[in-house]
Amino acid sequence: MLEALCERKTVSIGGVLVRMVEGEIKPGDRYVAERNTGPQLLTAKRIVGQGEGPGGFGNWIDPEESAYNYDIWECVKVRMATSDEEKE
Repeated sequence: MLEALCERKTVSIGGVLVRMVEGEIKPGDRYVAERNTGPQLLTAKRIVGQGEGPGGFGNWIDPEESAYNYDIWECVKVRMATSDEEKE
């Protein structure tokens, strides 16, 4: 799923159409994260940068939703897409 987003394709996640947008994920941004449970559409609450977490760790995103904190490289910033973009 993340690969399709990175190829600029429109994808459906839980019935919601999304497309990748350029830039770093910031608080309030929507993003798609995927590990071994399938893709999730989430909203960033806080970005924990390198060295900012417990024990000097970091590089993950805390979501607004009750979901896993994905590593930054497991996430793609997205925006809602239109049904016309689905055909592209």
